[in-house]
Amino acid sequence: MKLEDLYHIKAKEKDNIMYSIDMLRLKTYISYSKFSEIEFRFQTCWRDYVKKNFGSSQIQNFFYNYVIETKDGNSFWFGFLHNSENRRFEQKKKEVFTDDVYNFTIEFNPNKLKDFFILYYFFNLSEDWYLVSYDLAFDIKVNILDLIWDLSGKRLEQIDNRGLDKKTIYVGKGDGRVKIYNKKEESKLEITGSLTRIEMSRSGNNFEIRKIKIWKYDELFPHIYLNNYVYSLSDYRDKTLLAILYAVQNGYPLRDLTRYMRDKIKNLLEGGYMIKFDNRTVEELLFSIITYYFANSKVKWW
Repeated sequence: MKLEDLYHIKAKEKDNIMYSIDMLRLKTYISYSKFSEIEFRFQTCWRDYVKKNFGSSQIQNFFYNYVIETKDGNSFWFGFLHNSENRRFEQKKKEVFTDDVYNFTIEFNPNKLKDFFILYYFFNLSEDWYLVSYDLAFDIKVNILDLIWDLSGKRLEQIDNRGLDKKTIYVGKGDGRVKIYNKKEESKLEITGSLTRIEMSRSGNNFEIRKIKIWKYDELFPHIYLNNYVYSLSDYRDKTLLAILYAVQNGYPLRDLTRYMRDKIKNLLEGGYMIKFDNRTVEELLFSIITYYFANSKVKWW
């Protein structure tokens, strides 16, 4: 795979960081009768696109679930009728749903799905769509071994180490969770040098898609540092600090230091070694992607 193949749609570069959206989860509300029309399509003319469909009764899941696969092997998911929703029925010869509306959610990767007619069909189902969540991806041409991460505020940290730079770091859970991994190795990229991906999962707080032009990012970014600190003569006066910095540069986690020592190390690194992410670039990126899909789907209100 070539580097340009990673970004099928609207990636943005800023200060040698490539920004992209790696996952987009959107929702709307439709009636059961409208969903029945969707199911009929996937049982007939679109049945070859159904990779898997299944039901779930767990409260945190959707009752109806479909995994759809394109002809080039990319896939996305959609679900209808969340099990936490109250359902209303009409008593006739048999129980049928009323025309009340229920949660219809789709989740896809804009880096893999660009122009797919079924997505456009979905976007025309409703005039009211909401941003549920999204994954930000930051690609930097630095080896993962040359990074120091400070995610000490997160409770969960797990490292999958398969030797050398073949490692994946998972930190936190829920909104703000971070994943750092060797993107060159994972995607078998035909490039010289290194490529590390930093992914951050964010809640969209059900922001109205029709107002995406005024959406603002809250500036929450991971604290990542380059591991190429240049020692000065003054550093050698505090040999304890120097020893701890050396340990951190060789893999000792910042989170395991005392707060006092962690702050001292961070003060050294933040001068010129902290990777600075840009919230304005994130805002422009998400706006351009949302605009692309909804404008091309010719949604009436867009």
